[in-house]
Amino acid sequence: MTLRFRLGRIPVSIVPWFFVTAAFLNYNLAPQKLALWVAIVLASILVHELGHAAAVLAFGLEPRIDVHGLGGTTTWSGGRGLSHGKRMIISLAGPVMGFVAWIFVYTLRTLGGLPQTPLGEFIYGTLTFVNLGWGVFNLLPVLPLDGGNVLLSALEGATKGHGERPARIVSLAGAGLLAIGGALLMQWWICLLALLFGNANWQGLKDLRARDHDAPMRASLEKAYEALDAKDAARVLALARPVALESQTVPVRAEALQLVAFGFLLEGRLADADAAIAALPQGFAPHPSLLQLRATVAGPPSA
Repeated sequence: MTLRFRLGRIPVSIVPWFFVTAAFLNYNLAPQKLALWVAIVLASILVHELGHAAAVLAFGLEPRIDVHGLGGTTTWSGGRGLSHGKRMIISLAGPVMGFVAWIFVYTLRTLGGLPQTPLGEFIYGTLTFVNLGWGVFNLLPVLPLDGGNVLLSALEGATKGHGERPARIVSLAGAGLLAIGGALLMQWWICLLALLFGNANWQGLKDLRARDHDAPMRASLEKAYEALDAKDAARVLALARPVALESQTVPVRAEALQLVAFGFLLEGRLADADAAIAALPQGFAPHPSLLQLRATVAGPPSA
């Protein structure tokens, strides 16, 4: 059961899987230390994400924090016009908050506020690893790490919105080097993360190629809408059917299939329209106006 609460204006959710994952990372600890480990990791993730969220709030947006099996994520509503510089600040605010937390802990320990007992040293070492060590790791220029997001924002600004491909390529190279480094150090968790990062960026490049492939099809869909307004069924079908067959992205294919269904309904071909509606990708529902036209074509149900 997901734990939900608010930190001031910021809604926070923590899925149970987080506790399982955090405990698994240090499963060989004694129960007391394992409980402390999980608590410190959770608190440190929240501090990190609150850094992102504070920057989001400063820019007048509404953030939310989700803690999941692989850490935390801060998202926000709106922000379409957020500058690349502001996005970089948001990305950097999380690691910076972690560094500030570590400086506080270090100062506290130096002043004797943290006992230098075995348990105290464990607490200090864990706080150092999570806030300082992971903070530095998180600044590597590899998506989806914060450093990768900084790189993406910088390249997007430098290339006027065409920075995703080079950012993904750099991230793939970085993931490869990370995997090699993890293997040399025999740190297999680093190799696993590198594999996850590499796969995510490879998939991102494939998605980018698909979006580039479908971009010119937007003109055909716009013309199909014009034909639909003119109730020119033949032209709607001529423009939309090739897009439905050749598109490589789900949203474009869904839009084209709805236009195909409209075209069939304008011709009174109810069965063909139903087939087009049934072919809509999962998660896409027919537009209400399409259902209304279908009901008109189908006529009243027979007694």
